[in-house]
Amino acid sequence: MSIRGSVLVLVIGTLVAMLSPLTANAQEPAEGVTCTMPESDAEALVILNNFYPGYWWDHTDLTVAVQAHPSATEAQVDAIGDAIQTWSDVLEDCFDGLITLTQVERRQDADIVVHYVPTAGGVVFGGFAICGAHRCPNLLVRSDLPPSLDRDPYDPEYLGWVTLHELGHALGLGHATNLLESYDLMGYGWPEFGDPVLSQCDVNALAFVFAWALEGSDPYPPAEGPYVCDTA
Repeated sequence: MSIRGSVLVLVIGTLVAMLSPLTANAQEPAEGVTCTMPESDAEALVILNNFYPGYWWDHTDLTVAVQAHPSATEAQVDAIGDAIQTWSDVLEDCFDGLITLTQVERRQDADIVVHYVPTAGGVVFGGFAICGAHRCPNLLVRSDLPPSLDRDPYDPEYLGWVTLHELGHALGLGHATNLLESYDLMGYGWPEFGDPVLSQCDVNALAFVFAWALEGSDPYPPAEGPYVCDTA
């Protein structure tokens, strides 16, 4: 799953905006979720397992490593690390340690490897998740657009947002069904329609994906989606 390079060309808001104070009509957490996150305008979220059988986790203590191109700057590597830490903190807060995402040094020890390749994807994507049965070994994130597009490279802040989006895919979330209009983290509408939001619907959909873990049962695939966001 990808964010298209043609969509990701504008500078977006800060990471703090994603975790900003909630509005009065924030969505209610799903059963088993212990946090309250901001709402977004996502109508529903696709569940990737419904389209790619086997694309779900059979364990919850997930690990992630970063493989950065030799040309990567400290700011770029930090932005990728901050994205990982953001998901790690959200999972800890929302699932009380039942689902975790821990950064490790060695990619051989990681369930997920984030590969930062500045020119990956050409004009096709800004990020790409390559996942399979019960694992998601490779995420590609990029920053440099082809010279023919005459656009500046993504700044580190934007690279962090791309990484956040692709990590959402790695966890099992698909795109918002109102893809081009949604500023949800799993949409493509940010920043045109608003700063991207890691929302209550994103977290509730993860509870849907990891229902077996919340029930304390043996692992089983997610139910049929999409997961409908409750914005009432």
